[in-house]
Amino acid sequence: MTSQMYDVLKDINPQLAELTDEIEKLIFVTPRAATQSMRTLVETLVKHVAKIEKMHHLQWSNFAEQQLALKQEGILTDTADKAITLVRKQGNIATHDGSRKILIREALTVWEYTHLVISWYIETYASPDTEVPPYIEPKPYRDQENDESLIERIKELIEGMMNGEGNQQQQQLVPTQTTKKIARSISYQDQTIEIPLFLRDAFLLPQRFPKSTTFLIRLNGEQQARIMSELPSQLEGLHEYVKRFKETNDATFFEELKTYIEEEIERKKIQEMYAGETLLFYKADYIILTDVLGEVPLTKENFPGLTSLMNSLQEQEFTKVVDLPKELVLLGKYRNVGETALANLFSQLKAKSVMYSNMVSGDMQLS
Repeated sequence: MTSQMYDVLKDINPQLAELTDEIEKLIFVTPRAATQSMRTLVETLVKHVAKIEKMHHLQWSNFAEQQLALKQEGILTDTADKAITLVRKQGNIATHDGSRKILIREALTVWEYTHLVISWYIETYASPDTEVPPYIEPKPYRDQENDESLIERIKELIEGMMNGEGNQQQQQLVPTQTTKKIARSISYQDQTIEIPLFLRDAFLLPQRFPKSTTFLIRLNGEQQARIMSELPSQLEGLHEYVKRFKETNDATFFEELKTYIEEEIERKKIQEMYAGETLLFYKADYIILTDVLGEVPLTKENFPGLTSLMNSLQEQEFTKVVDLPKELVLLGKYRNVGETALANLFSQLKAKSVMYSNMVSGDMQLS
């Protein structure tokens, strides 16, 4: 946001000024969260305008109904109405559709339309001599502020606006290429695998190695396999650090280690491609965790055939999908959570994600 726009908004509504400034930073960090925040910002402005116009009967109406009422009363211009519609619909897609990522160029388009809505708000409710600054394409935000803290700050500002605080007046995202920098090599007999630099000190979660889980847990106790850098260069004889394991365990672990490295290389590409998204991983597969999917309660009614698993999750105070760990195999340590149940859970999560995506697509076609 230009400094001129910030100064204009600061005189009208300081909280709105700060909120727009923070959302603009978020565009290049996580386009999905930015698009959702823009929708909430515009919805908050619509509610605020309805309050200014003393249309109190709209306080329990939804966003679309409030927008329609303002349009019918001649309060919204055609330009503002179309801009609000685009921001609202794109915000719905960002919230519900986990079948694809939200691109930076899409978020920038929504931001431009959000600017139109804010401009209409200034022209309508600010002093008549207030000049609205022109739209200027934002540049990437390069501060090192934590993504989560930025999102939390935006939530606080939106909540403050909804509570009426602070008013003084009434490009396609291109995944970065994973450079194959090698940290070291690990061998088993005459076989060798290369360890990428980004996995040099990776935590070796035992559940990621289903045939070697117990073996790794025992090795962890001897501080031999907690992280990648603790592994010896030659795995032959690794079993000698713990009792009741054999050479075949070394061979099996080496094979699973190769699979783990392949999965992690692929995951890194996915994470770079979906920068800013929250992903749930199960082995080599993943889903995007949208707000709607995250709010689904973890109950036997929502996840049929998984009563024992749901009971175990409830015991651990996992009540909604958003409570689940990003690495779903971590759930395997809890009672009655086996590999088959986890696979079933992930399959149902994926089906729900597709269902919500299709619902949004259907709504877009109807509207």
